[in-house]
Amino acid sequence: MSFLVLLSGCTGYRMTSNIPPSSKAMAATDYPVTVTADDLDVPYEEIGPLEVVIRPPTLLNARPTQRHARLGLMQKAREIGATAVIKVTYEEQFDVVSFGHIKAQGMAVKIK
Repeated sequence: MSFLVLLSGCTGYRMTSNIPPSSKAMAATDYPVTVTADDLDVPYEEIGPLEVVIRPPTLLNARPTQRHARLGLMQKAREIGATAVIKVTYEEQFDVVSFGHIKAQGMAVKIK
């Protein structure tokens, strides 16, 4: 049993999004992306709504956290050229497939 837990700890969380996968590979450190529950006090251009759902890879893994969801939002924001995601909300959900996942949604914007 401990061998199984050890192997399951090596897998990553699964992410789905309303943004299709990017055809170009971008490093996670290409540029910073601000993720906030608030609005910005600087001018920006709205790109569109952004949503990610993070699920654990197996039933043995811990439920994903807001940190996992923030990282997913940042990754998808970079893929569409956004520099921030504003008005972000998080919703922890339960289903029989994943035994717990987190949905994060907000508005992707580009700061002018």
